Amino acid sequence: MKFRYKVLFTNLILLSLGLGLVGYLMIHKNFELAKQTQLKNAIVQNNLVQSSVEYELLQLLNSDSENATSQTIDNAVSQTTDNSKSIKSSDITASSIAAQLPQIGSRVSSSVRTKDSFFYIYYDGNRGYTDDKSQVDINETLFNDLTTGNKNYLINIEDEKHYIYVTSQSVIDEKNLWIISKCDASEAYSLLDEQIKYFRLIIVVILIAESVAMYFISRYMTKPLEKLNRVSEEIAQGDYATRVNVKSHDEIGLLAQKFNIMAQAVSDHVDELNDMVHRREQFVADFTHEIKTPMTSIIGYADTMRSLELPREEQIMALGYIFSEGKRLESMSNKLFDLIYLRQHDIKKDDVHMADLCAEVVKVVGPAYENRHLIIETAIEDAVLTVNRELLVTALVNLMDNARKASSEGGKVEITGKYVHDKVNSTLEDKKTQKNDESTDDECADTYEICIIDHGIGMTKEQADRICDEFYMVDKSRARKEGGAGIGMSLVAVILEHHNAKLSVESEPGCGTTMRISLHGKSECSIDV
Repeated sequence: MKFRYKVLFTNLILLSLGLGLVGYLMIHKNFELAKQTQLKNAIVQNNLVQSSVEYELLQLLNSDSENATSQTIDNAVSQTTDNSKSIKSSDITASSIAAQLPQIGSRVSSSVRTKDSFFYIYYDGNRGYTDDKSQVDINETLFNDLTTGNKNYLINIEDEKHYIYVTSQSVIDEKNLWIISKCDASEAYSLLDEQIKYFRLIIVVILIAESVAMYFISRYMTKPLEKLNRVSEEIAQGDYATRVNVKSHDEIGLLAQKFNIMAQAVSDHVDELNDMVHRREQFVADFTHEIKTPMTSIIGYADTMRSLELPREEQIMALGYIFSEGKRLESMSNKLFDLIYLRQHDIKKDDVHMADLCAEVVKVVGPAYENRHLIIETAIEDAVLTVNRELLVTALVNLMDNARKASSEGGKVEITGKYVHDKVNSTLEDKKTQKNDESTDDECADTYEICIIDHGIGMTKEQADRICDEFYMVDKSRARKEGGAGIGMSLVAVILEHHNAKLSVESEPGCGTTMRISLHGKSECSIDV
């Protein structure tokens, strides 16, 4: 399911739940208010009927009391001895009430009865009067726990109508008189049904309108996500140049920017991988080519010596070729091993005096320089740097060897080492402030620079940019003649990378080459003021 439809359905569900809850609470509250109003009207009707009936009964009681008193006086005058025929006041009252209830109820009904309302009169547990023609039996719960002054009520359904029964109790001549009023409460329930129907209509209309609105809103809001999805599919198919064009400034816009950054990083990484694959293929091709030449010479001279009887001089010459090409293969394999090892392992570093290290380099390359009648000029400023002595000697020997190969016989090669201070442009006042500042350390961060300068054949810029590639040689014939294989500068680059050093090449054809190595270190700073 698309994200826009998830947003749409989620909003519809939440809106439906919200509207349903609010509608239920409002309709329920209105219904309760309407029902309470109906109940109050029923209680008022019951009170009115009760008051009217009690008033009629009070008139009857007063009338019966007067008749009873008059009859007692007449019997006394006639001196009647038959006590069994004397009329008791209580018997007259009870019989009079029971006999008079239909007339009383009829009079009360005609005076206080309203439309859709009825009442019942019960005296001493017997029904004395009712104006309800439905002949419905009264629920016994209306009489449970009923006391004088209190009322019970009940809502009952009759003929699909709702009626409220309200019961009140009075005591007449020590007997219970119950007045039950019956009022039609269907109006409240009809109002409830109408509100429910109206609410259903409203909620359907609102949901339809909200669905249409939310569809377009969600479509508008998720349009950038669709662009992201489409661009991601294009990138997955190999089109790494495509980008997302989203101009919003919200989270989606920020996501689009991050996505473009990620796509650019992926594109760069793919380019790097392609370049690495190309370089590996080139490495294998160059390596195969480089070992092919010495192996051909070794196999050729060995086969000649094996199959032919050669003079002693030719044997020595063949053995010389075999030995030199074998040494060349040995040198190439050693450098390849060092190159692979250094790319996969860290190196150990110690504090080394640069003057001693450079002196060792000059001592190593000295015999080869003497054979070419080359002069080595040194100008080394001593310093203590944290380096790997053996590896840095190897790197400098390779650079010195390249300078030897590029120089003409009888030429000159210079090797210098000195600090290049970071604050060479500091003013005298700044130096005074720095000297007097207690928080300044005695050591200053500097860069130690080693330069190897030759005045030989030089290189073009394109050649200088590729000298660190494996098996790359500026002059292959001269390099092979000197026993080179094009791996030395690659090894130098890896060694300097382990030392966080920078190699810069300055060269011009016919004017020589300057190899500049920048090593970071610390020197003792003394400022004369």
